[in-house]
Order: sequence, then C-alpha cells, then structure tokens
Amino acid sequence: MCVFLSFAAVCGSASAQAPASGLAGRVLMAPTCPVERVPPQPGCAPRPLVAVLSIQRFGTHAHARKVHAASDGRFHILLPAATYTVQALPLGASPFPRPPPPRRVQVHSGRFARITILYDTGIR
Repeated sequence: MCVFLSFAAVCGSASAQAPASGLAGRVLMAPTCPVERVPPQPGCAPRPLVAVLSIQRFGTHAHARKVHAASDGRFHILLPAATYTVQALPLGASPFPRPPPPRRVQVHSGRFARITILYDTGIR
C-alpha cells in the first residue's frame, strides 16, 4: 500500500500494526469534607490518590499486571483487546481510604477504555 504526498511515495505493508489499546483513567478519593453541599464546594472535590491497581484478564488465572497511579491520580497501561477485572489495592494497614470492589472493564481493539476508580475516605 502506497500513499503519494507531494511527489513522494510513502509505502507501508498491508499488515500495519493496529493502533494501541489499553486502559487509562484516574484514581480519586472522596468524600473530602464531612458535609457535602449542592452545589459542591470547590475545596470538597474528590482528590487524586496515588494507588496501585491489579489488572487481570477476566475468566483466567493469568498473572495479574499492576499499574501505579501517579501523584495526579492518572494511570495508563497498554493491554490487548479483552475483558479485564480491575482491582484497586488497599493502601496499607489502615482500612481507609477503602478501595472499591473489583470492576469488569472491556478493552476494545485500537481504543483505550477510560475509568475512574473512587476510594472511600470514610468521612461522613
């Protein structure tokens, strides 16, 4: 397959690599204030959280992959198209912030599934 651009030919194979796919998102913790108001107060918005997520192909006993959320809570991991179980891991010996239950996520070929993981701070 060739594409002609300004008198030059750019050729590539018909079996070019498929676009990357995977999982991307943010890890947040909330609530951050004892009383939530409507409309929300800016200082009480969910906050980013540095955490570790375990990602395993759904329905298999394959080795789980781990991804670390950065200081802004964002994470990104390349994965082939499939269904995955995403488990947010506890942060240490303390029960809070409490990780959410596992989530099932579908990754489609050539696309990134986007999710938000919300840890519970226990503030009421």
